[in-house]
Amino acid sequence: MLAWHVRSKHKRVKKREKKAAEKVTPAEQLNKTIEAIGILKGLQVSPNLSEEEKKILGDVSKTIEQLLAYTQSSK
Repeated sequence: MLAWHVRSKHKRVKKREKKAAEKVTPAEQLNKTIEAIGILKGLQVSPNLSEEEKKILGDVSKTIEQLLAYTQSSK
């Protein structure tokens, strides 16, 4: 009985730890988004891309920036 109790308690603790680790704070999400925008802008200046590919990257980065601005203004 004691062993069962210890195992079940351990499982609950592990589940809580896993759920806590999965949660991303808004500040971390903001940093990741800004980093993604920077990567996209860096790719845009790559000499190996065609103009069409650069335009697509530009559109994607603008969309992400707009979403970021929207989420920041809605808080």
